[in-house]
Amino acid sequence: MTAAESGPPQRRPRRKPGENRELLIEAGIHEFGRVGYHGASTSAIARIAGVPQPHVYASFHTKQDLFLACCERAITRLTPGSQPLEGFVPGDPTAKDLEACSRMIFQGVAALNLPELRAGLLPVFRGFEEEDGQERVSSAIHLGAWSLLRGADNRY
Repeated sequence: MTAAESGPPQRRPRRKPGENRELLIEAGIHEFGRVGYHGASTSAIARIAGVPQPHVYASFHTKQDLFLACCERAITRLTPGSQPLEGFVPGDPTAKDLEACSRMIFQGVAALNLPELRAGLLPVFRGFEEEDGQERVSSAIHLGAWSLLRGADNRY
């Protein structure tokens, strides 16, 4: 049987509206959290999300917008009532999402020094502190840093 006899290639089913955006945010939390704003590329995030690269800019105007959306989502997941941060051990397989969100928050704090992100990040982190308290913000940043250290060297 030839390719012509087998018919047209099967197309991927269409995604629901907003689904690509959600996939990109999820992939962005992991990739930005792992390598930071400048280390991550939109093409890598698109590949991880399983989304064509041009769809990044259909969902977000800029890489900065995607980064801000990822910070906001990570913070939302760490609000009180979600997983407790106390007693968390980096590398615990049951807490992968918590670890990824903590790394994203740590990278967000590091990006406060970038002029193109500072104005967007300041209100996000001020809101996090006002809503959740300084201790929880500090714990999230600490966990993110510890997770990155552990990932950089398996001794940790």
